[in-house]
Amino acid sequence: MKLIPLIAFLLLTGFSLASGAPECVLRIDEIPPEGVTQMWSPLFQASWEKLGELQDGELESVVPPNPLITKLEAFTWQAEEVMPEDGYAVYAGPATEEFVRETAASIKKKFDIEIDSLRVPLISQGKVAYGILLRELKFEKKFFRSRQKALEFRARSGETHMVEFFGTAGTHSGDYGDSVKILHYDAEAMSFILSVATNREGENLFVYRPERESRFQDAMERVKQAMENPLSGPYGSLKNGSLHPEDVVKIPCLTIDADTDFTGQLGGALHYAGETVPWRIADAFQVTRFEVSEEGARVRVETGVAMEPFGAPPKPPPVTPRSFVCDRPFYVFLWRAGADWPYLAAWIDGGDSLSAFPE
Repeated sequence: MKLIPLIAFLLLTGFSLASGAPECVLRIDEIPPEGVTQMWSPLFQASWEKLGELQDGELESVVPPNPLITKLEAFTWQAEEVMPEDGYAVYAGPATEEFVRETAASIKKKFDIEIDSLRVPLISQGKVAYGILLRELKFEKKFFRSRQKALEFRARSGETHMVEFFGTAGTHSGDYGDSVKILHYDAEAMSFILSVATNREGENLFVYRPERESRFQDAMERVKQAMENPLSGPYGSLKNGSLHPEDVVKIPCLTIDADTDFTGQLGGALHYAGETVPWRIADAFQVTRFEVSEEGARVRVETGVAMEPFGAPPKPPPVTPRSFVCDRPFYVFLWRAGADWPYLAAWIDGGDSLSAFPE
């Protein structure tokens, strides 16, 4: 069965408390900076592609070159396999108030929620795409939340934070043998990958504590490898894939709010085939709220990207007045389209065929 780690993938390298504010990212090929929680979702990719569909042709060049736009254009995926079918929607059209109203109404009908219409860009002569992702996952078996003790979380910067957490320990852990799977475990490196079943078939929450700092794309690849080759040792051993009695699970409770403007990262003149003028990204953002507790996970992501013609529209060519005055002999034809001959032809060269102007 194909599992979707889209909205429930936790990379335990450090989440910020007193450090920098959480941020959304478009690049997954860079190691996150110390002390900053980062969020990534392909919803922005889906919005970017939807916006591109409004153009007359493919993007041919960006001047000056923009590596991030190059990566967005080169990204390959099957959106229908990645995104939850009934949990997201992407809209695109002219950046007008009518588009905003129609998009807000559609989201209200589909998800029964209100969006902040002011976040949808309104741009004269512009085009816009707006995406939303909503998902709530309930763990197949609820965990225990610690009410008496805190978890000491150590960030990469060396800072420590006493935080709330949930999990299981002692004999209770054996009750999670069916709902929690261990895909990878290295005691010496203190690295592991857990897969936690949820109420939505085929959608699990994965927790990965890497051996060392890593890029998002490397972490995702490692989890995919573990899904394909999970632990398969005998029950009770370190290499067994089920949670055992006396196993200890501690996962920090998360409430992450990130609101990031990408506009400055997507600069350049975008030249599309079939377009007479280049375009530029006038607004691009992602807003993410992600919560994880002993009961499950909840996520809401909203993305917007808008473009406008780059610079003033081209001036029309100069107009040279012409004269079409039949004050000399002329022909008149009645001619069907595609016919070799007209079905009537007249040559006008005598006053007797013309109506005299009354005196």
